[in-house]
Amino acid sequence: MKLSQTLYYGDFVAAPAAIVAVSTAALAGGSAYDAGLWLAALAGGFALWTLIEYAVHAWVYHRLPWFEQGHAAHHDDPVALIGAPSFLLVGGLLLIGYALYPIAGAAFCAGLSSGLLAGYLGYMTIHHMSHHARPGRLLAAARARHMAHHYRGGTTNFGVTTAFWDHVFQTASGPGARPARV
Repeated sequence: MKLSQTLYYGDFVAAPAAIVAVSTAALAGGSAYDAGLWLAALAGGFALWTLIEYAVHAWVYHRLPWFEQGHAAHHDDPVALIGAPSFLLVGGLLLIGYALYPIAGAAFCAGLSSGLLAGYLGYMTIHHMSHHARPGRLLAAARARHMAHHYRGGTTNFGVTTAFWDHVFQTASGPGARPARV
């Protein structure tokens, strides 16, 4: 869906604010063990984000008709402010991150949620820079992969944050990639 600038750029405010809020609440007065658990869960949440990002892009946005139609609007007009409102995505990632709260506790769930949100923030930054700016050398490879996705049929390079899952599922294309499975 086309978004207002407020809703589109809201992700860049809502995700960091949520990270600070859940992490502060979970770690205030906590132990070194809680901090270590938070850090480990943060890394796990970031890794989980990369799989969620790949799965949603490859298997939902490019295969399920209703979502495919909405995502096609982005492919048709890559610089338009298209997406889902911040509160849906940030709220959904918090729900995923806190799903294990009864058995894992606050520090773990805050770390997992923070990792998911940091991954999403990284995705938003890379995706936005790919379409609206010339990213520096640090993001050039990610931009090149994403542009190949847009302008070579949309059947490869579903990962924006990382190409890892594209290599796992053999959907990578470009230098160093095995032949894509389409």
